[in-house]
Amino acid sequence: MKLLLPFTIIASLLYASNVEAIWKPAQGVTWNYVLGSDISVHSEKAEVVDVDLVIDSHTIKRFHEAGKKVVCYFSGGTIEKYNSDYTKYKDVSGLVRNTYGRWPDEKWLDFRKEGIKPLITERIKKAIEKKCDAIEVDNLDAYINPDVIGEWSNPITADDTVKFAKWLGKTAHNLGISIGLKNISGLIDRVGDYFDFAINESCIMYNECSNYKHFIKSGKAVIGITYGDIDDLEDKLCSQLNGLGISMIVKSSQKLVQKGEHFDGKARCGSHFKYGYVNGSSSGSESSSKKTTKKTVTKTKKTTTTKHHHYRRR
Repeated sequence: MKLLLPFTIIASLLYASNVEAIWKPAQGVTWNYVLGSDISVHSEKAEVVDVDLVIDSHTIKRFHEAGKKVVCYFSGGTIEKYNSDYTKYKDVSGLVRNTYGRWPDEKWLDFRKEGIKPLITERIKKAIEKKCDAIEVDNLDAYINPDVIGEWSNPITADDTVKFAKWLGKTAHNLGISIGLKNISGLIDRVGDYFDFAINESCIMYNECSNYKHFIKSGKAVIGITYGDIDDLEDKLCSQLNGLGISMIVKSSQKLVQKGEHFDGKARCGSHFKYGYVNGSSSGSESSSKKTTKKTVTKTKKTTTTKHHHYRRR
């Protein structure tokens, strides 16, 4: 016992040091979401870019050389038939389930199966090999999706999701990379301690923004995306984001091409607007009232559509 205790303490300190050393986005950081379409490193103005894990390492390197951070996306709650590791998922008994109703080439996963863990771990290691600065794992909302709760005899529950989300957070940290929680804002207070930042889609449209208030008060960043005309959405953005601390990008349509506009509260709403960041970056601080909104534009060959609560690469 005399030797075990010091070793345990040392191991804990090493783990804490590792988690502390990984990159974490600051509140108020400017960001962009570009999945499944061509991307121009030269024209990108955002500080953080979220891209699909299939992106090549050379492009990530170019972003780094331009002073950007890169978050890499993959799905953890579903599997696409065209994905390179699809057969590995199919080989795990009971893991690949029914078709995602709106996406015929995509299947739900029963992530309660232990066999999923080495497959997810492999993807996280791939992100690290490619030098991604962080990961985000999509499609964790099976517990509220009718494809699952209405069709499975033993559907995934909120408690199952909390357990899996905590495993994701621990695994990413043990491997040395930060991780963002994608959507499922109703569970943020239960799993937030295991994640370094959060990503939300259309929180102003679904009254979800305030779900992140405790997470934000802890000093962690929440980055969001809203679809539509920014002028038409201005009143909602001003009222729901005032004092909350969410960094928002607005895209004119549900196509995750590079073009978008970072929402600047003071420029759009007036001097009374409070950003609400408690641990903000210089780009999103209260002193940025004179900052002008920026747009990023590039030509794309592919288009991308989305479904509620999931960024899609179609």
